[in-house]
Amino acid sequence: MMDISIEGVSKTFGETTALESVDLRVPSGRLATLLGASGCGKTTLLRIIAGFETSDTGGIRFGDRDIAKVPVWKRRIGFVFQSYALWPHMTVAENVAYGLRLRKLPKHEVAEKVAAGLAMVGLTGREERRPGQLSGGQQQRVALARALALEPDVLLMDEPLSNLDAKLRVEMRREIRRIQQETGITAVYVTHDQDEALEISDLVAVMNGGRVEQVGAPEEIYDRPETTFVASFVGSVTLLRGRVTEAGALALDSGGKIDLGSPLDGPGTTVNVALRPEDLRLVDDGQAQFTGKVVRSSFQGSTRESIAELPGGEHLAFEHRRPLVTGATVGLAADRYTIVGRDTGVA
Repeated sequence: MMDISIEGVSKTFGETTALESVDLRVPSGRLATLLGASGCGKTTLLRIIAGFETSDTGGIRFGDRDIAKVPVWKRRIGFVFQSYALWPHMTVAENVAYGLRLRKLPKHEVAEKVAAGLAMVGLTGREERRPGQLSGGQQQRVALARALALEPDVLLMDEPLSNLDAKLRVEMRREIRRIQQETGITAVYVTHDQDEALEISDLVAVMNGGRVEQVGAPEEIYDRPETTFVASFVGSVTLLRGRVTEAGALALDSGGKIDLGSPLDGPGTTVNVALRPEDLRLVDDGQAQFTGKVVRSSFQGSTRESIAELPGGEHLAFEHRRPLVTGATVGLAADRYTIVGRDTGVA
């Protein structure tokens, strides 16, 4: 097992800044996700870790080894591509064996490693099939087996499930997590899917505009976002902006005022408050902290989610059980909220 240390990594392409002073440490045996929208720099960072790109400044270490100038083939990495990158004319076994044969390993050793890799991903018995005879999920399993057969120190995955349908994505991300935990390999996983990141990760690094805005366990990222971008990008959220009053309430920029039910620090300061749908509940008028009209409602299986428009025009998402009619006036109270320290825009 090998930890990864990224220190002050920056990268520009012409006049475009792809990465700006990125710091990140992935502990040995953990799976870290680089989470962000398209163009945030997450794939560029992954390619720099792999050695496909070079950084302009900064350094990368695998354990105690500085690998900034080490070529790709000497970094002992496994890489799973978004497009699978399987050879269509080769069988499943030949695809998995490809990298092993380049290392000129004995035939019996190659056969053993291929068999072990395919067993790990549940493809025993399909050795002689070609990629075109497999489903998308099976092809991705072959790509994963090929990467793991090399017994790398680090496993890197670039949006490996983006070409799969929704149900298969869920199945495969759980398989990837199972395999990573069983092997104990250090892994870095790139995705724009927040649910994927929260489910499979030990560590999530949320990226925005070439920077890492917050790093933490999935629970920390979801429950305690440090910036408005992180709050808005990870999960459903309403951000209310206002000024703290002497009485500890929040005077909204729109002109309304909300008593959040617990003291707020710094009277006179401007703050952003994040409210998630599950933190709000329907109450009688006398208990309401918010009053608004339902403008949209949707059924989501185990619960319903509706949007209430507040008098100042803000839209507040909340969860509930019983059906609500569009246009109905509702009272809401917050069981929990988060004050977000830095305003970095919203996703």
